Amino acid sequence: MNYSYVMGVNDITELKDNGFEIEAYGNSYGISFSNDKIPIFEEYICNNLNNGFWNEYLGKDKVFIFKFNDGSIKKYILDSDNESVVLDLCREFANCDFVSIDDMLSGNEFYLKKYYN
Repeated sequence: MNYSYVMGVNDITELKDNGFEIEAYGNSYGISFSNDKIPIFEEYICNNLNNGFWNEYLGKDKVFIFKFNDGSIKKYILDSDNESVVLDLCREFANCDFVSIDDMLSGNEFYLKKYYN
């Protein structure tokens, strides 16, 4: 399974219509999905994520998709070679000084319950 805490989107109807498991967290969503739905999820995020936001999903890999203010998109599959770049982007986008990626992610209630447990 894959897990994503989604914020910075306006409509999740497409994910509901495609059978994703969705839990509401205020204006954000905890979403669970199988590996076969990864292409649908990535396309949804690229098309629906607001500029200046990023999304990650956690499964076999930790995948980060950043949508810059100009609408350009950059995707990273987290590894030791790009971890510092991804962490710097998360810090910049959130205007927050995260200690580490795992610290940032494990501080999320949805991820703590679904992924880190």
